[in-house]
Amino acid sequence: MVQNSQFLENTISIQTTLFGPVQIQLLDNKTSRIIEEKILQGPGTFTLSDLPSSSVNNLTLLATPGQPSHAIDFSYRLPFSEYANWSISQGFHGQASHTDKLNTYAVDFDIALGTPILAARTGIVMEVIDSFPDNNQNQKSKLEDANIIRILHEDGSMALYGHLLQNSAEVTPGQWLVGGTVIAQSGNSGFTNGPHLHFCIQVNTGMQLQSIPFKMKSVNGYLQLNP
Repeated sequence: MVQNSQFLENTISIQTTLFGPVQIQLLDNKTSRIIEEKILQGPGTFTLSDLPSSSVNNLTLLATPGQPSHAIDFSYRLPFSEYANWSISQGFHGQASHTDKLNTYAVDFDIALGTPILAARTGIVMEVIDSFPDNNQNQKSKLEDANIIRILHEDGSMALYGHLLQNSAEVTPGQWLVGGTVIAQSGNSGFTNGPHLHFCIQVNTGMQLQSIPFKMKSVNGYLQLNP
């Protein structure tokens, strides 16, 4: 999100590149008062006018992908072929890195570099980050350098596919796709111990993004995702 203020007109413009809803708040950072709260349907540039003169020079922009929603009960498919060689290295509540709200209910699949990654559910591609190299470095400084694809589902939930291979994305933001479509290849971009797929379902609970429990089924039945 990019904020641009036009002080003389008490107006700001906000730009989002995400394809889909984004919840935003404008706060007066002196009083902590909420000046404006909206759902923007991106991508695009949006203008907010008639802001209070006393606040326009002191604004903080907060933004959360999606809009407040409650996910339905849904059984996800494996995000790769049934014939791939894979294992679960870290499930729900994993102590290595699944300890914050964004990742509490994430799953790490150990899988070979370059394995085709499939959409686990039908949806719209909301975000693609594809430019980070595959460092294979276990350094927290690389935490934000992971390639990801975010897919928005019809109930407002969003699937996050992380640590993807650089320049491997086969989908574009705004594209509608069905479950089972190849979206990218597995990689080890970002903060990793080696090639794997980080997968989770996130919802906007009201200016807060958090992961939620989900079910995933293979030909052998439901996966055990809890520790």
